[in-house]
Amino acid sequence: MLHGIEITTPRETLRRVRQAIKDGVKMWDGARLVLADLPLDEREVARILPWGMKPADPPLATLFITDYPKNAFTVPYKEAAVLIHVRTPLGRGIHCCWMVVDDDTALILGRENLGYPKKLADITYEESAGGARAAVRRRGVDVLTMEAVRGARQTAPPPVFARKTFNISGPGQLMFIHPVWLFHPTEVILESYEADVSVTIGDSVFDPLNRIVAGGSVRGRLTVVDILGSRYNLPVGLAGPTWVMNTYMMRFK
Repeated sequence: MLHGIEITTPRETLRRVRQAIKDGVKMWDGARLVLADLPLDEREVARILPWGMKPADPPLATLFITDYPKNAFTVPYKEAAVLIHVRTPLGRGIHCCWMVVDDDTALILGRENLGYPKKLADITYEESAGGARAAVRRRGVDVLTMEAVRGARQTAPPPVFARKTFNISGPGQLMFIHPVWLFHPTEVILESYEADVSVTIGDSVFDPLNRIVAGGSVRGRLTVVDILGSRYNLPVGLAGPTWVMNTYMMRFK
């Protein structure tokens, strides 16, 4: 204890997380999301994918902004991301090419342990009976805004995160050589509603999402989900210097 603040060692932190999982504590409890699937620019997307990973046919990405009111490792926080639907020799799945959060602990753990390219941003998430409005602002630019009008409840919604996920970097990363990790999150969808979602993407030098995906009005959904953990986490490939240079702005700036 230092000035009223509890200091824990890495071993103690790991022990607590493992114990929480063993006790059935959810890693993220009651996450609230607005999601939308949008078409991608195939040529631009191909530049930011490593060898062996190709865009889905047709090229598609899931954009989301979420509010995590409770989790097992830090304070409540918010997050936004672009998940590219990909084809690989190990099957179809998703790859996170861009992600922002508003909490530094979530940033550090996500980048170091799971290869999510997290950066800090100002994120808002407001929900009402009629829908939700969520937005990301970073370095003076309104990078992403999603406004959703709630529709009918979905009885058999598709997965949110429970897909094969191919992320790059994380454990084993070097300056210009980064591992590709394959993991499969587990989740329980508590609620899911169809939604008309208006997506606006700003023009940002540091977050050039508009190079790969255009905004517009699309069908999406509003979802509440518990995220439990992952079935596995395996190294399955490498990304080299070309990938590092092509993704530099989106991942590091």
